[in-house]
Amino acid sequence: MSGGMERAGAGSGTPPAQGRDPALHSPRPLAHIRHSTLYARVVATNATILLLGLLLLLWTPVTVSAPVSVRQIIVLVAATVILGLADAALLRFSFTGLVALVHRMETLDLLRPRDRLPEMGGAETRALIGGFNSMLDRLQAERRASTRRTVATLEGERQRISRELHDEIGQRLTGILLQLDRIHDEASDPARPHIVAVQDETRAVMDEVGALAWRIRPAILDDLGLLSALTSLTASLTGHGVPRIESVLPPRLPPMSDEVELAIYRIAQEGLTNAVRHAGATTIRIGVRLNEDDLALHITDDGHAPPGAPADGAGLRGMRERALMIGALLSIQASRPHGLRIELTIPTAHLGG
Repeated sequence: MSGGMERAGAGSGTPPAQGRDPALHSPRPLAHIRHSTLYARVVATNATILLLGLLLLLWTPVTVSAPVSVRQIIVLVAATVILGLADAALLRFSFTGLVALVHRMETLDLLRPRDRLPEMGGAETRALIGGFNSMLDRLQAERRASTRRTVATLEGERQRISRELHDEIGQRLTGILLQLDRIHDEASDPARPHIVAVQDETRAVMDEVGALAWRIRPAILDDLGLLSALTSLTASLTGHGVPRIESVLPPRLPPMSDEVELAIYRIAQEGLTNAVRHAGATTIRIGVRLNEDDLALHITDDGHAPPGAPADGAGLRGMRERALMIGALLSIQASRPHGLRIELTIPTAHLGG
């Protein structure tokens, strides 16, 4: 999606109408409908065949008499069949693609981008398919912009909460520990074990607050980049009962925008967390593959994936929205013999570095 909007009406001297989307008034679909409409083509085909029949009656020995002979019946039936076949062939050609169009309408999911339907059939059908493809482009562009605004607001709020947890609550808990140290030094011997217990509990709360702040918004992503953040993420999940997390990361990544880095990290975070907490995986593999055309993140686990296509819960749907936002393709499939495979593919042109 382009980074800005092209100014409408430039050089024409007439300002564009406010509140209207120029794409909605584009004459492109109508340009496919030439002067010959389906109605005109059917009428022209029938008239041509009837005219040929009239010429045969006028300029050839062929005649129709009463009573009608067998030969004349054969000629009339043949002419009727030819007329019907011509109409059927014309209509079949004109309406080619409507079945595929209806199927795409019934199975449409804006979070799962697919190739646009090829324009085929008659002028009307081509115009209809072209209009449908243009509608999908506008819907996906609007969905991408809406998701980008929502994610920006969400991440901004997460960053604020993480900062408050780290700075405000963390500092207050540190102050409480310092006060407890002074109380411990001045307290009597029987009270000191209780003070030590309160200190230990306070330190545990500080650790939990720090871990929560890190999960909400990892500062390492902003400070050290995506590779360090992914390495830290896998290390933080190793202690949750997972025997092994295999990580295959390249030594460096190409420059990419903050939006793309954050989307990759959040998708990796959701995929790993889902495998650890919900799928009961014992082995998880995460890797990043880089070539000239695209960058791919893949996560594979041996957990208990549901049979068939995995259901779109809130986590998976959030992953699809983030992938759509950066123009990437997200594939979530059950792997064999069991488990789940998540693959995010980002074209190099969409990295935005």
